[in-house]
Amino acid sequence: MKYLALNTAGHSVEVALSTGGFFREEDGKCASATLMPHVNELLENAGLTLEDLNYIACVTGPGSFTGIRIGVSAVRSMCYALGKPALGIHELRMLAYNKRADGYEKILCVTDGSNGTAYICEYDADRKPLTDCLCVPMNEAIAKAESYKGVVCADERIATMLPNAVPPDSDCSALLRAAKELSECAGEWQNLVPEYVRESQAERDLKARAKSV
Repeated sequence: MKYLALNTAGHSVEVALSTGGFFREEDGKCASATLMPHVNELLENAGLTLEDLNYIACVTGPGSFTGIRIGVSAVRSMCYALGKPALGIHELRMLAYNKRADGYEKILCVTDGSNGTAYICEYDADRKPLTDCLCVPMNEAIAKAESYKGVVCADERIATMLPNAVPPDSDCSALLRAAKELSECAGEWQNLVPEYVRESQAERDLKARAKSV
């Protein structure tokens, strides 16, 4: 199986190809400009085209609202044009596929939710969710992670706050592993939708203004 996997939901832009090769751009704010050039370069280096792929995967959130839309829109467009299956991967579940979490019975994944919040979710050894993904105050997430009886997988920012946390794989291997293990979930491009978990700042501001009227 040949597949392409993208992640624009976090603080970095990740693009990886199952046959080998990856890009990891630390500045996720450049996703709109760097994503497709990275995709094209990876395919060219591998001697492949989009038509050669069996499916295309992307992280659907939670995370950066703008970043999520960029990745989901790109994959939906490619899969629509090519008639290829699309696969959505939850951001925290992707982190759970970090190879350094292998062998643990429980995995707690934590990512920065911005504005003093964090996203948390627990997984078992097979990377199946044990809880719903929640958006909680950052101090609550840190406290839970510090006392967690298992392995903690975190994004770049959270990992700097938690000495016991496993940071993301630098070679995009967790992204590729998740895309491979979840390949049976690939389906129609129309079913690939963002997973926001919480409301955007714009939505919260709109509600606040409505209440003040």
